[in-house]
Amino acid sequence: MIKNIQNKLNFINISNEEMTLFEWKPAQSLKSYILDVNIVKENTTKDIFFHLNKGNMKIVYIRKGSLLYTIGSDQDTQFQLLEAILEHVDRKFHEIWDIDVILSYGNVSSNVFKDFANHVNEIIENLDDLIKKVDVFCRVCKKTLPLYVKKSMIKDATSFPVPLVYNHKGHAIVTYVDQNFVVRGVELVNITG
Repeated sequence: MIKNIQNKLNFINISNEEMTLFEWKPAQSLKSYILDVNIVKENTTKDIFFHLNKGNMKIVYIRKGSLLYTIGSDQDTQFQLLEAILEHVDRKFHEIWDIDVILSYGNVSSNVFKDFANHVNEIIENLDDLIKKVDVFCRVCKKTLPLYVKKSMIKDATSFPVPLVYNHKGHAIVTYVDQNFVVRGVELVNITG
């Protein structure tokens, strides 16, 4: 999945309440995802990743300070991959620009940020640095499945093993991953929602 992730991504958007500061889309894409971004703007909770399944697309978003980071992909892409990309996009964006200072001028154009596309492409190309693949056995599917885990989730964990729910094919398993990315257990879990 990681090798062709660029073909599975639909968009990456960085916005504030007033405007889109930056949008990345694959070169062949002519679609607009502004309505999808407007839907997630309604949620004002900060510093928590949210996941949406919307038709044939998965959307992950997080509000960090005054900015909203949103990413959309096809349904086959695991949420942890999308979260890892957004975490690094946020870090790189703030590494390059002092956003609060730039936005304080009031008449900011998104053209200021257009070269950020090169950094996004680099982040996507180096996704292996941000995630780790572990194999988990699903008793329902009766096969071993690849599960992608954000390295930051394990690095920032306060206790181990770390639980991670993998919702797939109409059911879910919780996987327990230790600090060395070794799967210490897998259980079938009930789903509601």
